[in-house]
Amino acid sequence: MEEIKKCMRQVKTILSAQCGVLDTSGHILASTSEDNENELDPSFRAVMSGDDLFVSTADRTYHKVFIGEQLKYVIYVENTDPDAKVCIQLIAEWLKTLVKEKGTDAEKAIFIRNVLLDNEIRSEIPMVARGYKIDCKDPRLVFVVRTIAEDSAEAFEILQNLYTDSEIATVISMDDTTTIVIVDASETLNGEDARDTFINDTGSGILACLNSEGCNAKVAIGSVVPSFMDISKSYSDAMTALKVSKIFNGETDISRYDKLGLGRLIYQLPKPLCEMFIKEVFPNDAFKQLDEETRTTIDTFFANDLNGSETSRELFVHRNTLVYRLEKVKTKTGLDLRKFDDAVLFKMATMVRTYIDYLNDTNDNKIR
Repeated sequence: MEEIKKCMRQVKTILSAQCGVLDTSGHILASTSEDNENELDPSFRAVMSGDDLFVSTADRTYHKVFIGEQLKYVIYVENTDPDAKVCIQLIAEWLKTLVKEKGTDAEKAIFIRNVLLDNEIRSEIPMVARGYKIDCKDPRLVFVVRTIAEDSAEAFEILQNLYTDSEIATVISMDDTTTIVIVDASETLNGEDARDTFINDTGSGILACLNSEGCNAKVAIGSVVPSFMDISKSYSDAMTALKVSKIFNGETDISRYDKLGLGRLIYQLPKPLCEMFIKEVFPNDAFKQLDEETRTTIDTFFANDLNGSETSRELFVHRNTLVYRLEKVKTKTGLDLRKFDDAVLFKMATMVRTYIDYLNDTNDNKIR
């Protein structure tokens, strides 16, 4: 529909006479005069009563447009001169091309979506991809862009405008909250530094572009895969990054699968194993005995890489106060956070607890 309206807006700059496109019920889908849109054409029944492609009334010339063997549209121009038929036929051919291209784009998007979901037979992908002019050889990287449903259409349009060159990236809509950007990742072959720079710059560029248009989003980045045929893995990894980031660091706007760290390992553990681990590290619910002040101290201590001086300065407390609080943690849990092994064990246990809470929270809108 939007493509047809764009077509009419362009016709308006070329043709002085009013022109429009009717659907098969006689309503005006698009017109060079937008005030006429959605109105019922008064001569439509008379136009449809005959088999002629061209029909003229007192003030309009009509042309029936068939896509294949099916009547899809009727174009009119407010002109009955001999030249009117030529003009309207040119517009009809223009419209057919637009509809055909749009149909091909939709079929291509369905194919790519099936490849992402691993619903295509791998051996058949290259042949089908060739028909859509997709080069399978170059490495690819999948970005998952998640927005609220109300912003999804706008985000999709913004990203399509950002990546107008299909050889650089392909943008498709996955569902009512998810847009997928599949980029050519050939630059990642130039070394580790170039790889990191490319991934970070592309992810930041996508987010910045959306934010500049007032569209809030989360961007998750999959792993670089060697070819188009492997994009299902990159997509799966990006979805994992989206989920793990929400569980362990909900404030992050950009998450990379290869930078998830310990969270990625914990996310793959079965719930019974996690619960058994927590009972061993925090017997008798020892963690729940820690008050909010102590938990804040622990978080700050970890954020400062177990540096007591920096932690005291950030919390505005005396060093002895920090020592007292850490001793309290040792008394209640048996873990001395000033020792590296105990600190690692405590950090893992708190992350496992966070994961269990996520699994137990039936009200949580879990990412699918």
